[in-house]
Amino acid sequence: MADVKIFTDSASDLSDELYETHGIGVVPFYVTFDKKTYYKERIDITIAEFFRRLKTDKNFPSTSLPSAVDYEDAFRPWLKEGKDVVCLCISSKFSGSYQSAETAVAALKEEFPDRGIYAIDSLQASGGQGVTLMQLIKMRDAGYSAGQIKSEIERIKETSRVILTVDSLEYLQKGGRIGLVSAFAGALLQIKPIIIQQEGELHPVAKIRGRQKAIDKVIDMTVEAVGAQKDDYDYIALNADCYDEVAPMEKKMKDMGFSFCTPIQDLGITIGSHTGPSIAAVCFIKKWDAK
Repeated sequence: MADVKIFTDSASDLSDELYETHGIGVVPFYVTFDKKTYYKERIDITIAEFFRRLKTDKNFPSTSLPSAVDYEDAFRPWLKEGKDVVCLCISSKFSGSYQSAETAVAALKEEFPDRGIYAIDSLQASGGQGVTLMQLIKMRDAGYSAGQIKSEIERIKETSRVILTVDSLEYLQKGGRIGLVSAFAGALLQIKPIIIQQEGELHPVAKIRGRQKAIDKVIDMTVEAVGAQKDDYDYIALNADCYDEVAPMEKKMKDMGFSFCTPIQDLGITIGSHTGPSIAAVCFIKKWDAK
């Protein structure tokens, strides 16, 4: 195994078990409901607690990104041990987390000039960032150096996609992502948007009437996106407080021959603060060693 420590910010939305199993360091975002008390994601507040509070608290949450000092404090002990560091961050088009990590990298390179220290803009968030992170893990375990990991991820990261649907537009409206009229009309007509997350941005691509039809559309669009190269991709199924709906979706895809590289993952606090619950998604990226 290469002497590399891998980090991510907490927007990558893999489980604590996966982070621990694979030795991944996590630099948390912060969330607040009152603009006074800030909780570190997964440390001071769990995902389950967050979604429970989201449904009951009168205040809508907001998030705050990790600071450069947060990244420095996370990286420095490993650099002192002689490790190189690679950190995968949420898309710079969604957050300034990557810029914070880059600021930390610049400072630490002066302190540790012989160490390889890299921050990577994943162009993704949540499960899209998580499935990209799995590629870093596989490369590290295959003996790749920090520089090689950085180079290979830059090569493949634009192949990552998240295809998702959301059952309720209420939280997107509360967060200012859509207007009140659009949210009301969507609820009245049972309209479920289909959204693709790629190259650092969200692209609404369809409006489907009915939840199950929307989930089926997510499957169909995934099949269409990967085409005959299905086996060249890694996949993660993602849910936001709607596991019972996503589990049958994943099973259907497994029956179709899709291979998932993790169990179903939970949407985290960073993205959940903007979308609310009910996200059902398939996240995928071309494998780093696909021919």
